[in-house]
Amino acid sequence: MSVAVAFALPVLVSSFAAQAQEFSGAPIAIDPAGNGTGDAVAAFDPVAAGVRDAGQGASLLASLGDEPAPFEMSRSRPLPTVPRANASRSAALTPPVLPAPFSPAEAVSNAPAAPPVDGPASATPSVGNGVPGTGALTPGAAMPATVTPSVPSSGTAATGARAPAVQTPAVVEQKPAPGQMVPTYLADLLANKAGRYVARANEWQALVDFYVARDYRPAFTAGAGLSPLGYVAAETFAAAETEGLNPIDYAVPPLPPQATDMAIADTELRLAATTLLYARHVQSGRFDPKRISEGVDPTPTVPEPAAILAQVAGSANPRATFAAFAPQYDEYRLLKIQLARLMLEGNGPVQVAIPSGPLLRPGDSDPRVPLLRARLGIGGAPDDFIYDALLVEAVRDFQRMSGQAQDGLVGRGTLGALNAGASGDDRADVIANMERWRWVPHDVAPAYVMVNIPEYMVRVIVNEQTVHETRVVVGKPQNQTPILSQDMEYAVFNPSWHVPPGIIRNEMLPKLRANPYALESQGIDVVRNGRVVDPGTVDWSRGTQGYSFRQPPGERNALGRMKFMFPNKHSVYLHDTPSRSLFARDRRAFSHGCVRVYEPLKFAEVLFSLGLPSEGWSQKRISQLIGGNEKYLNLKQHLPVHLAYFTTFVHGDGRLVTLEDIYGINAATKTILGLDDTRRLANRGGVISAR
Repeated sequence: MSVAVAFALPVLVSSFAAQAQEFSGAPIAIDPAGNGTGDAVAAFDPVAAGVRDAGQGASLLASLGDEPAPFEMSRSRPLPTVPRANASRSAALTPPVLPAPFSPAEAVSNAPAAPPVDGPASATPSVGNGVPGTGALTPGAAMPATVTPSVPSSGTAATGARAPAVQTPAVVEQKPAPGQMVPTYLADLLANKAGRYVARANEWQALVDFYVARDYRPAFTAGAGLSPLGYVAAETFAAAETEGLNPIDYAVPPLPPQATDMAIADTELRLAATTLLYARHVQSGRFDPKRISEGVDPTPTVPEPAAILAQVAGSANPRATFAAFAPQYDEYRLLKIQLARLMLEGNGPVQVAIPSGPLLRPGDSDPRVPLLRARLGIGGAPDDFIYDALLVEAVRDFQRMSGQAQDGLVGRGTLGALNAGASGDDRADVIANMERWRWVPHDVAPAYVMVNIPEYMVRVIVNEQTVHETRVVVGKPQNQTPILSQDMEYAVFNPSWHVPPGIIRNEMLPKLRANPYALESQGIDVVRNGRVVDPGTVDWSRGTQGYSFRQPPGERNALGRMKFMFPNKHSVYLHDTPSRSLFARDRRAFSHGCVRVYEPLKFAEVLFSLGLPSEGWSQKRISQLIGGNEKYLNLKQHLPVHLAYFTTFVHGDGRLVTLEDIYGINAATKTILGLDDTRRLANRGGVISAR
């Protein structure tokens, strides 16, 4: 090999490597300082690279680190191998080790080659300290600026003349491509600073597993900016208000211009962690509903962190994937449309609440009448207190629109509906009700039963269409119907009523102490060890321990002729009732917590057509089960039952309706969410009391 070629060879290799990097897109280990790897050996070793003699041109770009040669287009160049986290997850994560960089030269020297030698090859030229020779590696100082090759033998064209000096090619410093060091920083941040991004152990573990599986390659960033997924995530977080959430809770600082790889890694993890937070909030809510009361006992579907990241990163349409985390019920979507309208309109005028008072009948004189006129947009003198015919007609129109009996009487139910929007900001009520839709199981069943407690209604829904609805009686404010979701499994005909302990303790025991036979008029037996006992022989001053109370089947039975069972820890169910006159009232909160159903035969017919399909359970056939002893009918297809609490919803004609908050649950929801002008900022563990 000629001396010039020997010295130009590393330069050629460097140039080819730079071109290979450009074509293949894979890093060729470019050192940030432009001066090799900083190791004790030279940055490029022809021997290690496969250059064994002067004729081995094909080995010039032999694979570095067992990777395919850059010009082998038939094979893809794999990404740098990154170590995975310890399987036990208990040890600190080991940052990935990226390939050591080197600095390619821009061009080969234009100096002419040395003249040919006639005689035998001269001895190995003096190559200086640190420059690789054709054989062994020579560590040492940097290459000198010029090198003088051996003098040619006699007989050459220029006897005694010095050969032209071979100049060392200029070394051009080349910085690593943007994002090249991000995997290293990701591993370090997850190992040492994960608490900066998430507070929950399962979310931290999901982040670690997600990036280990990807060899710490980013998903939300690419190069020096955001990836397409990152842009979708950022846009989704910015539009969180359309889902009734606060965008401030999901704010991720934008990447600065010419961001460092550390800043890119930080943004990557912030976007991933915020994706977990957003998906959890929009799907299952921002606080634990049980904070309100023990009767608020829903079972929201909290998404698994690992599944969130897998779905988002693996989606061909990440925008739709983010949208799918929100509730998929039609009522939620209708509220979302109303929220968008209210956001465009801004807050409405503040309305003064109408005070409670005696039942207002047509023709009555009452100082609340001017407020009632103002609320319904009816003109009149401020000192005119007469509830006249014009105002009565306006009240009836309001009652019709709010789903109440159109009797023109202004009682608690009508007042509650009139005052529901008195705050002047319907947005808060819409947002609070959207939040409670997140408490309903996320998967929408093909058929389910929905009881809306403040509306005093039950509906059977099939494919998001109401196929049956009827009135119900719900629990009193002191005996609230719980909020829950369970599956209806069977029905019982001619049921006995086993009196719950709370009713025994709070209502029956005081009566028994005053009169041991007080329960006989209701047909309630006192039972001990399975046998009916004479209540007059019991010392009720010592309590009811050891005794149970049962009302046998019959006309006076509190459960009526049938009950529909969805087993739950609150021991509530849907049932018939002998007190049917209560269904005529607008405000129907009279039970001890169970839900009484109007016209239960029609209700049962619809349920059995879904739970016992193709068996022909008509009302006539069902009525044949009534009378005699208890009879059980198991459903082949269980139906989800949701006891829910929605004070604001969209009526069938498109109107936004707000009802009385009979249990105060809507007010409590607004307070916890900070919708009562008290801002509560989400933290990475969840808002307020994290779920």
